[in-house]
Amino acid sequence: MNPTDILLSIAIVGIYTMIYVYLKSRFKNDKIRLKLFVLGFIYATIITGILYYLIKFIAS
Repeated sequence: MNPTDILLSIAIVGIYTMIYVYLKSRFKNDKIRLKLFVLGFIYATIITGILYYLIKFIAS
Protein backbone atom coordinates (compact mmCIF):
# COMPACT_ATOMS: atom_id res chain seq x y z
CA MET A 1 0.00 0.00 0.00
CA ASN A 2 1.54 3.27 -1.02
CA PRO A 3 1.33 6.42 1.15
CA THR A 4 -1.36 8.02 -1.00
CA ASP A 5 -3.68 5.06 -0.44
CA ILE A 6 -3.02 5.15 3.29
CA LEU A 7 -3.84 8.87 3.50
CA LEU A 8 -6.96 8.40 1.40
CA SER A 9 -8.09 5.55 3.65
CA ILE A 10 -7.56 7.68 6.75
CA ALA A 11 -9.57 10.51 5.18
CA ILE A 12 -12.42 8.19 4.25
CA VAL A 13 -12.45 6.68 7.75
CA GLY A 14 -12.55 10.17 9.25
CA ILE A 15 -15.46 11.21 7.05
CA TYR A 16 -17.44 8.05 7.84
CA THR A 17 -16.76 8.49 11.54
CA MET A 18 -17.83 12.14 11.59
CA ILE A 19 -21.05 11.34 9.71
CA TYR A 20 -21.78 8.46 12.08
CA VAL A 21 -21.24 10.58 15.18
CA TYR A 22 -23.20 13.50 13.70
CA LEU A 23 -26.21 11.31 12.90
CA LYS A 24 -26.14 9.71 16.35
CA SER A 25 -25.23 12.81 18.38
CA ARG A 26 -28.57 13.42 20.02
CA PHE A 27 -26.76 12.60 23.25
CA LYS A 28 -25.22 15.24 25.49
CA ASN A 29 -23.14 12.75 27.50
CA ASP A 30 -19.46 12.76 26.49
CA LYS A 31 -18.97 9.07 27.32
CA ILE A 32 -21.71 8.11 24.87
CA ARG A 33 -20.20 10.35 22.19
CA LEU A 34 -16.76 8.80 22.74
CA LYS A 35 -18.28 5.33 22.44
CA LEU A 36 -20.05 6.37 19.23
CA PHE A 37 -16.81 7.80 17.86
CA VAL A 38 -14.93 4.57 18.56
CA LEU A 39 -17.71 2.43 17.07
CA GLY A 40 -17.92 4.68 14.01
CA PHE A 41 -14.14 4.52 13.56
CA ILE A 42 -14.17 0.71 13.76
CA TYR A 43 -17.07 0.40 11.31
CA ALA A 44 -15.50 2.88 8.91
CA THR A 45 -12.13 1.10 9.04
CA ILE A 46 -13.75 -2.22 8.20
CA ILE A 47 -15.81 -0.71 5.37
CA THR A 48 -12.78 1.12 3.96
CA GLY A 49 -10.65 -2.03 4.09
CA ILE A 50 -13.29 -4.07 2.29
CA LEU A 51 -13.76 -1.39 -0.37
CA TYR A 52 -10.01 -1.00 -0.83
CA TYR A 53 -9.42 -4.71 -1.44
CA LEU A 54 -12.53 -4.99 -3.61
CA ILE A 55 -11.35 -2.14 -5.83
CA LYS A 56 -7.82 -3.55 -5.88
CA PHE A 57 -9.19 -6.98 -6.90
CA ILE A 58 -11.36 -5.50 -9.66
CA ALA A 59 -8.54 -3.31 -11.00
CA SER A 60 -6.06 -6.17 -11.26
